[in-house]
Amino acid sequence: MSLNKMKKLPSEKFEVTKPEFHGNNSEIENIQKEYDVIIVGGGLSGLTAAWQLKSLSVLLLEERNKFGGNARLESRDGLRYASAGSCFQNPVEGGEVAGLLDELGLRNQWQAADQESLVLFDTRRLLKGMGEVCLALINQPKALLNPAMYKLSLDLIKGAITKKPYIVAPKKLGDPVFAKLYEYLEQFKPGSGKYPAVPWSEGCDWSRQEMELFDSISLYDLFFDPTIKGRLPIYLQPKDELGELVKDAIETTLRVECLSIKDVSAYVGLHFLLGYLFGTLVTFPGGNGFLSEQLKNQLEKESSYHSQSTAQVTAVEEIAGSYEVTYLKNQVRYKVKAATVIWAAPKFVAQHVLNNIPNKQRQAISEIEHRDYCIANVFLKKTVLKSHFGGYVIEGAHFNKKPYSWCRSGVCLVANWKDKSFDKDIGVLTLLKPVFGEKDQGKLKEVSFDKLQSATYQEVVLMFAALGLSPDIIEDIKIWRWNKGLVVPKVGQLKNDVFIKASAPIRGVFFANQDTNGLGNLESAVGAGIKAAKQVKNWLESNKQENFISIVSA
Repeated sequence: MSLNKMKKLPSEKFEVTKPEFHGNNSEIENIQKEYDVIIVGGGLSGLTAAWQLKSLSVLLLEERNKFGGNARLESRDGLRYASAGSCFQNPVEGGEVAGLLDELGLRNQWQAADQESLVLFDTRRLLKGMGEVCLALINQPKALLNPAMYKLSLDLIKGAITKKPYIVAPKKLGDPVFAKLYEYLEQFKPGSGKYPAVPWSEGCDWSRQEMELFDSISLYDLFFDPTIKGRLPIYLQPKDELGELVKDAIETTLRVECLSIKDVSAYVGLHFLLGYLFGTLVTFPGGNGFLSEQLKNQLEKESSYHSQSTAQVTAVEEIAGSYEVTYLKNQVRYKVKAATVIWAAPKFVAQHVLNNIPNKQRQAISEIEHRDYCIANVFLKKTVLKSHFGGYVIEGAHFNKKPYSWCRSGVCLVANWKDKSFDKDIGVLTLLKPVFGEKDQGKLKEVSFDKLQSATYQEVVLMFAALGLSPDIIEDIKIWRWNKGLVVPKVGQLKNDVFIKASAPIRGVFFANQDTNGLGNLESAVGAGIKAAKQVKNWLESNKQENFISIVSA
């Protein structure tokens, strides 16, 4: 089958979970009931906050027709697959995520990726890096005893002769090449006493001075600019030079999260590398959306919990010590009241809804950058790669020369691998297609569906050729646009407390939307929800005491 001609597929438009709203000229209906707290945004942080506050009267408002935000799932004939966030770090014992999962009875219901991953190398890129590979093998001679290493060499020779686009190999085979990087990262892993936590806070393993130093340089500077080394403490300096193949792998890892090696700070970059290249990724059936679904289902059993989907909040105003929230639903505007508000939607939206944001805080919010994201779900006639987590695609310099390079797949994830209980012979392959280039932002909103679907189809065909699979098993390709889907931390933003300033409470309004992205998304979303819930409880308790004192004084 020609790569330039795609067979007719059922899906002919982008998948959406966001309703259309048509202006505010509508009837106003006042709901007299006053809630303890109104939460704006039904993503994971909003749901977590609602769960922490379930003993109070809570109204959760979500703009989309589905809760979960950046952590949501879909289902195909019972096979759950992710349409947004897919993975998180193996929960730390005693941590916030572990505690939440224990409360919901979800401990150990995830699948750990560990070494169950593949790497799809661009054949020309791997050939170009063979000198680097050979040097690594000389330094790690035990790797030569692995028969899989000789199979990879043979596959590479065959691929070069037949002009095969990709060569596939188990992720573990790359260990000799990444040995120097792993050795450096070893000192920063969780529990080492030097873990670069994001967000940084007093009491973290890194001092403020150390964090600011590493947040002032890019990850590229740390690993590939020899002039930077002398500015760093000896105990934090990389001891070895890293090769170009390692650089490409780092770029691929960061690109999946819309990050660039020259834009992300060394501090934040180390945090992400530890997760992807060194840590253990885990995932639920359906990705992070599984947790959102469980939270929503449990909350709906609480009599004090109320929610509205397809509810677009248009105003939040403080009136006489309480808050009036206006939202639009089904062409009707509603006004409801609460003692306090949690804003768990994107902060750039808050700028148009909250009228009392201090100017310095508005400036901080405007400095937070967002990048577009795309998720493609490929429906397959049969199960594939059930024993594998998925695969990373490493293309090197050839990346920018390919069609729709601004929106190419960096990782493919296997839905069947996550859900061992599913026994039908069908499959879903989820492709993560980040738009990481600054100049490419906005293209996703304008691109035609058929062209992006066709480009995605051709990517899958090339991947399948490397895996020995026929493109005939492709039944459909669904594509989800995720405009401004991920926050992109830049050099100097942690140091300048941009995210802390942007999230500062505004009297009885508290922010629960997290400001990290990708890996760490679930953890920081849960943490932000828990923090906001504590702030709300303190606010309500403080007001109760003030009212009591006023009554006694009177």
